[in-house]
Amino acid sequence: MATMTGCMTFSGDKLSELEPIKPLASPKIDTTVSPDYQYDIDVMQVITSNKDGRMVNERVIELPWKDNGYISEANYVKLGEFTGNADYNLTLSGRHTVDSSTAMQIISGLTLMLIPYTVDQEYDLVYTLENVKTGKTYTAKANETESMVGWLLFFPAFPFSMLGSMNAMEHLSEHVYQDFVSQGAFAPEPAGNNETE
Repeated sequence: MATMTGCMTFSGDKLSELEPIKPLASPKIDTTVSPDYQYDIDVMQVITSNKDGRMVNERVIELPWKDNGYISEANYVKLGEFTGNADYNLTLSGRHTVDSSTAMQIISGLTLMLIPYTVDQEYDLVYTLENVKTGKTYTAKANETESMVGWLLFFPAFPFSMLGSMNAMEHLSEHVYQDFVSQGAFAPEPAGNNETE
């Protein structure tokens, strides 16, 4: 029945919509999740904070940055196990909060989704970026919200149901990237640095 009922996602408005920019370089990055990263959910938690952080990185960093040509490759590594083969190391910390009423979800299910329920999420993300060669670090923060409403009457909108969630991820992704660029990250190396001694 769940696959036959509708839901609609809505992006928050904490971050403005930014147009993608032309990258000056497309480096390789290693990503990891800090133990300080918190995944707070007020219903049954079925995944760990680390797993949630990896999924957030995939949606905010890896997929959109690859699509925009911002990076050429991204690999997850365990904390403290950066390979040294990437151009940059990226660490996620911060918090992802999920708020929903278990009672309302039960009531909604019992009424076959005639009574709607909501799931509210907030992403308060902090990214630390390290240039592997120079050791220079940069920090970018981004905060955005996302909500989902499950309701039988939203079933006809199924093809568009994830647009709000996708927009929220795009807001986070673009703000983090452009924040790093404004600090001087992801700049191409001077030609002299590529010369063989």
